[in-house]
Amino acid sequence: MKVSLNWIKQFVDIPADLNAEEFGKLFTLRTAEVEGVHDQAESYANMVIGKIEKIAPHPDADKLQVTQTKVGKDTVQIVCGAPNIKEGMLVPVALPGSKVRWHGEGDLIELKETKIRGVESFGMICAGEEIGLPASPEGIVDLSSSKAEPGTPLSDALNLNDVILDIDNKALTHRPDLWGHYGHAREIAAILDTPLTPFTTDVKYGSGKDLSIEVQAKKECPRYLGVIIEGIKVQDSPEWIQEKLRSTDHSLFNNIVDATNYVLEELGQPLHAFDADKIEEGIVVRMAENGEKLATLDGQEHELSQEDLVIADHKKAVALAGVMGGDNSKVDEKTTRILIEAANFDPTTVRRTSVRHTLRTDAVQRFEKSLDPVLAEQALDRICEIILELCPNAKIITQKVDVKNFDETPKTVKVDLNKVRSQIGANIPAEQAEDILLKLGFQILKKDKDSFELQIPTWRATKDVEIEEDITEEIARMFGYENVTPILPKTPTKLPTENTERKLKHRAREILSKGLGMNEVYNYSFYSAKDIQKCMLPEELHIKVENYLSENQTHMRVSLLPNLLHNVALNLKNYPEFYLYEIGRTYEDLQEYFPKEEKKICGLIVRGKKHKGDLFYEAKGAVEELFSFFQTQGLELRKGETLCSYAHPNRFAGYYSKKDGTEVARVFELHPLVAKNYNLEGVKIGVFEVNFTELAKLGERTRKHKPLAKFPSSEFDVSVLMDEEVTIGEMEKQMSSVDKNIIESITLFDLYQGDNIPEGKKSCAFKIVLRAPDRTLKEEEVKKVQEEVFARLHKLGGEIRGLK
Repeated sequence: MKVSLNWIKQFVDIPADLNAEEFGKLFTLRTAEVEGVHDQAESYANMVIGKIEKIAPHPDADKLQVTQTKVGKDTVQIVCGAPNIKEGMLVPVALPGSKVRWHGEGDLIELKETKIRGVESFGMICAGEEIGLPASPEGIVDLSSSKAEPGTPLSDALNLNDVILDIDNKALTHRPDLWGHYGHAREIAAILDTPLTPFTTDVKYGSGKDLSIEVQAKKECPRYLGVIIEGIKVQDSPEWIQEKLRSTDHSLFNNIVDATNYVLEELGQPLHAFDADKIEEGIVVRMAENGEKLATLDGQEHELSQEDLVIADHKKAVALAGVMGGDNSKVDEKTTRILIEAANFDPTTVRRTSVRHTLRTDAVQRFEKSLDPVLAEQALDRICEIILELCPNAKIITQKVDVKNFDETPKTVKVDLNKVRSQIGANIPAEQAEDILLKLGFQILKKDKDSFELQIPTWRATKDVEIEEDITEEIARMFGYENVTPILPKTPTKLPTENTERKLKHRAREILSKGLGMNEVYNYSFYSAKDIQKCMLPEELHIKVENYLSENQTHMRVSLLPNLLHNVALNLKNYPEFYLYEIGRTYEDLQEYFPKEEKKICGLIVRGKKHKGDLFYEAKGAVEELFSFFQTQGLELRKGETLCSYAHPNRFAGYYSKKDGTEVARVFELHPLVAKNYNLEGVKIGVFEVNFTELAKLGERTRKHKPLAKFPSSEFDVSVLMDEEVTIGEMEKQMSSVDKNIIESITLFDLYQGDNIPEGKKSCAFKIVLRAPDRTLKEEEVKKVQEEVFARLHKLGGEIRGLK
């Protein structure tokens, strides 16, 4: 933001011995970062007012002229090519040593004495764009109306002796009161402990018929004021307005538009002027209709939606509220009656409309900061005062119409000074703290020895000062952070406790990425309503995002799978087979105070249609690698018992805790309908999902050292033909229960369905390892276990293959 010190000085005295650089540093320490201090006079060094006394043609160039120009006591020869110069004309002259921008383009160049087509030239008669002034269509700037003496420094003649502070906008985001010069003056008065000139106006409003203003969108428009002024003459603005607007980088339009920008910079309140004759039957503040069209002042046509707040008359929209006016109601050279709008709009609504239509304006910058509704009335009084001054025949013909939809109750906050002192780290006396707060505009409602009850000034009460800690910040910055004695904290040091879940998460990544060669992906924690339908997920478990960024991110995820399926579709363009996994959180709405939040792992094994392997068992193998790595115990594999809409109903199993039945993991093949919904019919997909939160609990147990076995093991294989409905988990459970003291492990090493296997059957082969902790097993013991295993499998309906 550009801040003019000359403008500030209209409201507060700045000591003459405080130079601009020192002032900038002080303002940075107390309020906001000053990124640069620009002295306008330095830009116009060696530039003076010149008077052209004589003009002669150039001897060797038809388009050039040789002038004798008086620049004080001396008269210098300057070659000039502009056609609009004439004898007696006062012009800006850049003498050797000054810096100009040639034809207003490129970098600054330093002028030197030179010869132009053989004729010596001792300077340059300048066009506006060459020295940072507005361009003149005629060419050279005619300064004859200034009546300045030749040789007068250009900065003095044109009041270009201001100092401009360039303040970082980010530092003002939470300070809506600092988006106008009077707000800065109020802040500077407090910093320098000097009086602030009260902001007063003297305006008499009409007593005629009220202007019709209807505010339908009360939440989006807390306040709307308006008046009609007739007798307007649209013309160029006077120099005092142009000077201020140029110093703050504003373009110049006409006296009416420039006056609204002047008040914008002075008070920080955006205003808008409509041509009153283009407004039909008064003002209506409403939400736009879907598909409604509005051409804005920048010449662009916008298609509006019900989320856009508009200013309308009774037939059409005439402005995007808080963003930009409409071309159909703009002030032009034919305008004689204007309707002035001073309003307060909801910051979120303005911001969204601005982003939606890619319109970033000075008004948006201010409204999105939550302006003080009281400011709107002050700005209306000020703009009316200025317009009546600029247009002597103008008259306000309506009363000041003021529609309020905001709570005017003053906001208060209680402050414990002992807490403030502790947070700042300085013993600030109560009298000094009180003095600081009074300078900043706070009122003391109640005062005890070490506590205050404060009334917050309206200009600081909109999303700025709300709680006690905000007051601590106010006292600290005005006391001066540089005045706080640094003291090292005296806190005992201790080793942090180990984050077991984080440690296990790294282990899981190692086994999945390094051990199994899977690729990790990171997705957003949201997906769309379409994903809910495609995966056939229960909608009632989802939390809908109110301020979603796009239509693809409307709901918090309850599963990692939908986004992974989008990843699959993208990767299939380049790779026929691959492995993906993600570790992330899911969120289920259980209609309680907080949603159910769990960390999960989801992995996908993607194969081509012709792949002969069993993806269910590949997924199962990946999960068991994790379990083995984590040394997880106390789980059993059973047919899937929990609802899983995206799992193949006949290719779905889960790992459950033997202790409490909690599901820790599930493995399955993707449901064919879900695959179709994502256009993935051309591949096979095996999936595993692990509840990492539950897995971490199992992995937290203390592991006991197990010595190497002293006695040899015995092993045998068993191949069984079993009904396909009987799960591997059921078979393993039956076999392991034969003699838990000597059965060390049971491993499935082959599974087959197809040729030579009856329909409805599957061939399973297991390796069973036996070992006793205190002896070498005898052949009779091994045979006894083998026979009992065969019997248990036979009881399940199995047929032992290879037995006669």
